[in-house]
Amino acid sequence: MKKISVIFLLLLLSLTTVFYVNWESSTKAKFAETNENTVLATLSAKVTTTFEEHGTPISNSRIIVINSLGEIIGTELTNSDGEAKIPISVHKDPRFLKKNMGEVTVIAVANGYNEHINFSVPINEFSDNTGSVSIPLWKIDPNRRNEPQFINGSFHRLTVFEMLDYYAKKIGLKRQNIKEDSILPAPWGPELSPQ
Repeated sequence: MKKISVIFLLLLLSLTTVFYVNWESSTKAKFAETNENTVLATLSAKVTTTFEEHGTPISNSRIIVINSLGEIIGTELTNSDGEAKIPISVHKDPRFLKKNMGEVTVIAVANGYNEHINFSVPINEFSDNTGSVSIPLWKIDPNRRNEPQFINGSFHRLTVFEMLDYYAKKIGLKRQNIKEDSILPAPWGPELSPQ
């Protein structure tokens, strides 16, 4: 009976070792795959007004970065120069086989302005672990249609509105406090609702 117990114990130990070795190598392979398909970078965003020749920087603009899987991967407020730097990690874009680059969508909102969305901001395009985007915001004006501006996407405006509302609610943005009845709903602002 003792021999059977020892044999059983040795068999169990060898199966456990085989299982652990397979698990460890498979886990390492997954991490290697993730690293090979991941691009680390710093996204620089600059937010300015649109009507001046060179644009005035807009501070306290909220930048929201969304990856190709629809996940929010970063948010930051711009500084007094209208700039924000956001560290991000994105999936490598398989459309560009010879480049280790990715792509993100960037949303910008600021008090007194309509929202702006850029649907295609390249990341690490020049193998420098950076990405950059310049964002012009339109002032809210009761004498014209106030709605989000967007570029690099051939979407119907209502599709864009739904998408913007989804991410604004997901991150917890509040609508701007606009007293003008003709501007409904008010554009999203940079402040976050208390959790």
